Amino acid sequence: MQSSNPSGVSRRTLAKAGLLGAAASPLLAACGNDSGGGGDEGDGELDFWWWGSDPRHEYTQQIIDAFLAKNEGVTIKPSPNEFDAYWDALNVSVSGNNAPDVLQQDERYLRDYADKNALLPLEELDIDLSNIEDGTIKTGQFDGKTYGIPTGVNSFALLVNPALVEAAGLTLPDDTAWSWADYAQFVTDLSNQGDAIGNSAISFSNESLFNVFARQKGESLYTDDGKLGFTEATMNEWWQMVIDLRDAGAIPAASQIVEAFAAGQDQAPLATGTGVTEFYWTNQIGAIQSVLGSDLVLLRVPGESTGAQPGLYLKSAMYWSVSRTVSDKAAAGKLVDFLLNSDESLDLMLGDRGLPSNTAQRERILPQLPADQKLGADYIAAITPTLADAPPVPPIGSGGVADIMLGVFETLIFDDTTVEETTAAFIEQANTAIGAA
Repeated sequence: MQSSNPSGVSRRTLAKAGLLGAAASPLLAACGNDSGGGGDEGDGELDFWWWGSDPRHEYTQQIIDAFLAKNEGVTIKPSPNEFDAYWDALNVSVSGNNAPDVLQQDERYLRDYADKNALLPLEELDIDLSNIEDGTIKTGQFDGKTYGIPTGVNSFALLVNPALVEAAGLTLPDDTAWSWADYAQFVTDLSNQGDAIGNSAISFSNESLFNVFARQKGESLYTDDGKLGFTEATMNEWWQMVIDLRDAGAIPAASQIVEAFAAGQDQAPLATGTGVTEFYWTNQIGAIQSVLGSDLVLLRVPGESTGAQPGLYLKSAMYWSVSRTVSDKAAAGKLVDFLLNSDESLDLMLGDRGLPSNTAQRERILPQLPADQKLGADYIAAITPTLADAPPVPPIGSGGVADIMLGVFETLIFDDTTVEETTAAFIEQANTAIGAA
């Protein structure tokens, strides 16, 4: 059985470490307006909400200014926020039937908010999607409607410090053909032959990375109908790999893993040069490289060519959504269209919200990308021809699964539960969270 959390590490710590991709919001306390969408032609006043860092806030305001210069009669009230506070505020806003008109959304909560009738089906707006691939659009669709249009795409990669690989007397593996066993040997050799830990292990509690592993076996984290889509054997294999890596010295001891979580992304082993590899999303490269002060190399996740199918996919970095209670549909449609398709928007946004989902704009801005974003763009271009379809939109309640995955991971690495007990605990708690118990 699962024991209490021995480390005290919370979801907030994981978000600080840069691994969750979205904050865990409490379930919505009340439904949105059930009376249908907002006004087709309103007063032109839009509340626009997003989360991010100060640089994102600054360039997004510049995008707003450029939009307003071209759209007389529209006014925008911007509401930037930091990661955690955004979801708290949005929950309160939607519960009070006072949702922002245009907003950023995340895949873990898209279905939750749509199910609460808080989001407008975007088919009701005039938005040009001609340069966005069908597979990308589908990541924001369910029940035959589109509730979010991806701002851009990213993917998982194994980030590697090549200088530490060379210092250990090793060479980079052929990532087009390596297996998870090859990966385990590689990071074990790095630890044994070098002065840095082979892998910091802070990503093995990330359910999205486990999803890649499961997809390689022809399974998935979730099914199309909102159930868990993997076997106990697959998750047992995942947790056993973690234990084997720990026992081989390829990853740190449990207490050091906890310390790495608590330190946050900027002080995680890869960023400080005390770890050689770690799995991250491609849009996180720049922040890590800037702290490290040297270039990283991106490798494919192991097992892509040795499993039943590729597990990697292009993930929607985040979405643009519109509230069902939007005050002016026409103005909201124009704003979302501008964000997705205009030169002014993408010249400022570049790859910060993922490589643009508009493929024509993606190609156009490539020469403008900073070196770290170019690195991610080249990686995504290399893996795209071999990718399988993206997984379905996560079910209602999936936002809590990140906490569950972290909780059982902690009990495992501290030897408070066996591999089998860890899997059983995750399945039981995740089923409860998504209403599949």
